[in-house]
Amino acid sequence: MIEASRDILQKVYSYDAFLPLQEDIIANALKGKDTVALLPTGGGKSLCYQIPGLQLDGICIVVSPLVALIKDQVSRLQSLNVKAIGLTGAIRYQDLDDILDNAIFGNYKFLYLSPERLQQPLVQERITKMKVNLIAVDEAHCISEWGHDFRPAYRDITILKSLVPNVPVMALTATATHKVQEDIISNLELENATVFKNSFKRDNITYRILETADKRKSTVQFYEHQPYSSIAYVRSRKNSIEYARLLQQHYITAGFYHGGLDSKARDQSMQEWMNNTTTVIVATNAFGMGIDKSDVRSIVHLQLPDSIESYYQETGRAGRDGKPSVAQFIYNVNDLNHAHNQFIKSLPSVDFLKLVYRKLNNYFRIPQGEGMESPHHFSFADFCRTYDLNGVACYNALLALDRFSVLSMLQDVKDRTSIRFRESGKNILQFAMNDPIASAIIQSLMRTYGSSQEQELNINLGLIALRSNTSEENVIRILEKMAQQELIDAQLTPADTHINFLVPREDDRTINRFASDLEKQNKLKEAKLKAMMQLVQNRKDCIQNLILAYFDEPVQTPCGSCSNCKPKKRSGAELNSIMLLQTLQSARTFEDLLVTLNTDKAKLTEALRTLLEKQQVKITKDNKYIIHE
Repeated sequence: MIEASRDILQKVYSYDAFLPLQEDIIANALKGKDTVALLPTGGGKSLCYQIPGLQLDGICIVVSPLVALIKDQVSRLQSLNVKAIGLTGAIRYQDLDDILDNAIFGNYKFLYLSPERLQQPLVQERITKMKVNLIAVDEAHCISEWGHDFRPAYRDITILKSLVPNVPVMALTATATHKVQEDIISNLELENATVFKNSFKRDNITYRILETADKRKSTVQFYEHQPYSSIAYVRSRKNSIEYARLLQQHYITAGFYHGGLDSKARDQSMQEWMNNTTTVIVATNAFGMGIDKSDVRSIVHLQLPDSIESYYQETGRAGRDGKPSVAQFIYNVNDLNHAHNQFIKSLPSVDFLKLVYRKLNNYFRIPQGEGMESPHHFSFADFCRTYDLNGVACYNALLALDRFSVLSMLQDVKDRTSIRFRESGKNILQFAMNDPIASAIIQSLMRTYGSSQEQELNINLGLIALRSNTSEENVIRILEKMAQQELIDAQLTPADTHINFLVPREDDRTINRFASDLEKQNKLKEAKLKAMMQLVQNRKDCIQNLILAYFDEPVQTPCGSCSNCKPKKRSGAELNSIMLLQTLQSARTFEDLLVTLNTDKAKLTEALRTLLEKQQVKITKDNKYIIHE
C-alpha cells in the first residue's frame, strides 16, 4: 500500500520523497491504527493524513481550531484538484444541509470543521451516514489543559468514535511536552496508539539572543548582514508597519502583514514576499501557518512570544530546506515588562468573567434560561463605556468566553470600515488642531495602525472609539469629514463585530462549569511566559539544549553555534562554519566576510580552509567564496 502512497506524493503533490517519519505515519494509518504524530513546523504534518485520506475509499474528517488554517488547507487541496470543503463562519441551514449531503454522496474527499461545529445535531446526524476513512485531529495539543492553547471543546471530539466506530484517528501537533502527549492519548481515547516523534533539535538553525538599548539600530544592522528571505515577528499591527518602514528607509526591501489588512492587501504582501520581490515580511503572529516557503534564512523576533511553544513554532519557519539559517531574538528590558502586561495582567479572573458575562446578557436584554443560538450585532466600545469596563481586560474576557464555547465572537472582514491615508501624518494632525475629539481619534488611529499611504487599512471602529474615549458615531463622523477633505479614502460601515450565544443564560452557573479550568489556564500561561523570559535572559546554557529540556528531551552536547555557546565553546574553525555556510548563500569576498561575521583573519582563514577541504565551499573566478552546490 505504501507504494501507492509514494505515487500520490509524486502525482498530486509533486514531491519526490517523504520527509522523516511521514512514510511510517502514513503506513500506520493505512493499517487502521490510531496514531500520534509529533512533527516540527515544516515537518509535513498535513500530508500524513491527506495521503491516507486520498488513498482510502471514503472521506477524511479533519478537526481544526483555526478558521484561517482550515481555509488555507482547503484552498491548497482545491488548487491540487482535490475535492475538499470547510465548515467555517456563519453558514445558512440550507447551505450546511447541502454541503453535508454532498459529503455523504462522495463529492468530497476531505471535510474540515471546528470542534464547536462538531457539536451541532445536524452535523452529527449526517456524519453517521458518511463513509469515513480517517479522523485527523490537527493542533491536537489543544485538547490538553497543559497545552499552550487549551480549548475545552476539543475534549468533545471523542463523539466521533461513537458516530463512526472503528475508524482510525490521527492526532497531529508540532509542540507537545510528555504530559501533553499523555493527555492527547487519554482524552481522544486512542487505542494502542503508536507515537511518532521527531527530535526537537534543529541542527541547521543557529539561535541568537541579543539584548540591546537600540532595537531599531540592531534590527537594521542584522538585515544589512543577512540579506536573505526573512520573517520578523512583532506583537502589534502598528509595529509591523513601523519596522517595515524602518527597513525600507535603509534600502532593505520589506513589507508588512497583519490581521487588519483586507484580503487583497494581505495576499499582495504575502505574494511579494513569497516570490522574493521583498526580502523581509514584518508580521504579527497571524502570519506563518500554512505558509510553505523553504528558503527562509532567518526568523527575527522583535517582541516576546507568549511561550516557548510559540517561539519554537515560529523559528521553525526558517530553514525548511535544511540549509543553515538563523533565529535572531532582539529585545530590551521594556519588552519583558510589556509582555507581562500584555499576556498576564490582562488575563480575566473568574469574578471578572462572571461580571462581563452578566453585563453582556443585560446589554442584549436576554432573560434567564434563554438566548441560546441568538446572534447579536455588537458595539464593543459602547458596551465598555456603558458598564465602565477596561477595554483590554474586557476583550480578553470575551476571548475566554469564546474559547470556552459560551459564545462565538465574529469580526466580519467583509463589513469592516477601511481607510487609506492620502496625506502625511503631519498634515492630517493639522486638520484636527482645534478639535479635541478629532485629535484624539486621529492619534488613536495612527498609534494603532500607523499612517501608511500605500496600504488600505481595516479599522476596528470600536477599538478606536474606546482608545479615544468617544463613540463609534463620532469616529465615523470624523472619518467622513476627513474623506470629504480628501485626507483619506474611506469605505465606512457600522461596527463589525457579531456575538452569537451558544448556551442559555445562567449567569454564574455558566462560568462555574469551567472556573477551575480558567484558573489553571491563567496560572499555566503565567508559567509559560516566565519560562520564555528565562530562556531569553539565560546567558550561560546552550539555547538549543534549553529548548530540548523544555520539551522533555535529553540535552545533548552544546550546539557550539548559538549566542550562548559562541563566546566560550568554540574554536576558530568551529566558530564560523555554520554562520559561514549561512552567509555564503551568495558570493562574498574575504574582506566582506570579516565585517559581516565580526571575526578576525586567523579564525576566518581556518574556518574557510576547513570548509574548502570538505568541499562545502568553493572559490569563484573573481576570488569570492560561495557554497558548493
